[in-house]
Amino acid sequence: MAVDYKFNEKLLVEEIMDYINSTYGAHYGANGLQSSEVIVDRGRGLDFFLGNIDKYNGRYGSKGDSPDDYRKDLMKIVHYGILSLYEHDRRYRVPDGLVERVPDGLVEEESSKKTQPIDNRRSINDPTPEEWDLVNRKQKELTQELIDNRLIIERCERTQVKMK
Repeated sequence: MAVDYKFNEKLLVEEIMDYINSTYGAHYGANGLQSSEVIVDRGRGLDFFLGNIDKYNGRYGSKGDSPDDYRKDLMKIVHYGILSLYEHDRRYRVPDGLVERVPDGLVEEESSKKTQPIDNRRSINDPTPEEWDLVNRKQKELTQELIDNRLIIERCERTQVKMK
């Protein structure tokens, strides 16, 4: 059944694909590795992509001198939206056929049929939640130690001023 698109969607999707294809030859893909790949490997892909949607949405109409320049930001918003969908699908189980591969998605609980996110780290270097807790505790300890040391230094400085 042929679809009678009301808003030029078919041509716009084709244009988006051309735009996405062009990004793979751009400077963003130097040495065959895009910065987005590194960010995804570090487990920050979805936040990065959604943040870029916010960035380009916020600057729409203010960068450049023409509607063609403004339109470039819309193309980037759509592209980052697609990348966000990819990351979402990696993180959460989706119905079969929507993605080619869904690694480390969700564990389905038999009793409630609810889905719960699981640890979706992709790199051996990504810290576990326990490691983050340890880092946060250590950071608090070091911050308090710095404050204590600064207080000691201030007392010593006041004492030296009084002695003069």
